[in-house]
Amino acid sequence: LPSNVPSDLPSNVPSDVPSKVPSDVPSSLPSQSPSESAQPSDQPSETPSDVPSSEPSSEPSSTPSCSPSASPTESPSTEYGVNLFYPDWAAGDSGCRNDGDEPDYMAVNPTQWLSSTMQACCKKYFGGYMYDACMGRYPPDHDDCNVMLYYPDWNGSNKGCLDDGKEPYYMLSNHQYFLSNSIEECCEKFYEWDFYGCSGTTPVLTNGEFYPDWSGGGSTCLADGKMPDYMISNQKWYLSTTLEKCCERHFYWDLNECLGTTAVGTDKWYVDYDDEKCVQDCSGASSCGGVANFWEELFSTKEQCCKAKLGWVPKCRFK
Repeated sequence: LPSNVPSDLPSNVPSDVPSKVPSDVPSSLPSQSPSESAQPSDQPSETPSDVPSSEPSSEPSSTPSCSPSASPTESPSTEYGVNLFYPDWAAGDSGCRNDGDEPDYMAVNPTQWLSSTMQACCKKYFGGYMYDACMGRYPPDHDDCNVMLYYPDWNGSNKGCLDDGKEPYYMLSNHQYFLSNSIEECCEKFYEWDFYGCSGTTPVLTNGEFYPDWSGGGSTCLADGKMPDYMISNQKWYLSTTLEKCCERHFYWDLNECLGTTAVGTDKWYVDYDDEKCVQDCSGASSCGGVANFWEELFSTKEQCCKAKLGWVPKCRFK
């Protein structure tokens, strides 16, 4: 049994049972393991932590950013990249958005509620004094903000893509297919055969600038930068670094005309089957038959030509 009166000196060994009443004076040394408080502090610390929190804040910023975050998400979103503009009457932040979060009743009736440009949306739903505030949410001249979508101009000149918001209803109803975020995307999808003419961009020529011009019916190579897109798509075959290389590849049978030079014969001999005789590869003299075509077989002497080509003509050598 413990004594009712404590001793004047403490024992060397602590008791197994703790006292029922805690001491009034705290110990001089802190405990090795701090206690975990059940409730966080009411006031935030004045100095922020060096390490960011692992969880995002539950409240989004009031104004959306036009530029994406520096680090992409690990998993791609499942939404399509083309979103139409819809009216958002949220208190204090009304305007037109194209974040893909339009209400279902708008999504199922896009020709009624949705627009391909922010200007069309703001004009339709926030006209008058509210128009400037609506357009100001995403400045039209801001490079990072996509304020219009492009569509193929099949009902007009059919030479490219437009972003005037006047696309047909059927394109608006199927905007994921017909509308594009940029003119390059639209031209690549609907005007691939004339991509550079549609997009207004300049191609990068890696194999030279000379190309065969078959439009005039002649044997000509040009370097005026007006080659068709199909040649740009296959530059290795169609384009050449020099006029000579272009002519040799594409007009080898009419090389002199392509090069703009005067044909000069070799003075060798080739057969003329119409007259059943051998003639010289030259112009002017009586023995000349004109400059030989590239396919003609040439011989060093008339005798060789007659023997090889007109062996059944006894007087070939004397003609």
